[in-house]
Amino acid sequence: MISIPPRTATDAYFARTGGSRRLDVVFDLDLGELVDGHHVVARGLELSGGEGVLHYELVPGPAPDEEERKGPFFWYWMLSTEDDLGTDYRDDNGGAFDPSGGPAAHGVRDLGGPVPASARLLKVEFTPAAGWTPPRPWCRRLEISLPDGGVTQSWA
Repeated sequence: MISIPPRTATDAYFARTGGSRRLDVVFDLDLGELVDGHHVVARGLELSGGEGVLHYELVPGPAPDEEERKGPFFWYWMLSTEDDLGTDYRDDNGGAFDPSGGPAAHGVRDLGGPVPASARLLKVEFTPAAGWTPPRPWCRRLEISLPDGGVTQSWA
């Protein structure tokens, strides 16, 4: 576990959208070192506006030469999604993150489709980046109560 930094990188991202987007469910949870040298801190879910999106931060943000040293997809941890309605979510793991570094870098990961408004439980499972085994326990799954946002973590 790390000391979770303020949500500065994620807040700055939303500020750049001019207030047209926001986190619908907020939780600031360290998922562990899913990427070599970086913790993934889940900041919350954006559920309105079409696709369901997990907003996160890499802590610390990537070093300027890290991609060159570790390869182009050193940061590519995975997620899969299911809900209590049996909704079919894609498993394409689309998303992006800010490669500029710093204490934290904002990123997004698609949940694989829109989350139905009638869903009451969302389960998001995580897998560390390929070829990486975290040195300490990491969060394998979040169970998120909707719409209130209560979260239960399951650790590996």
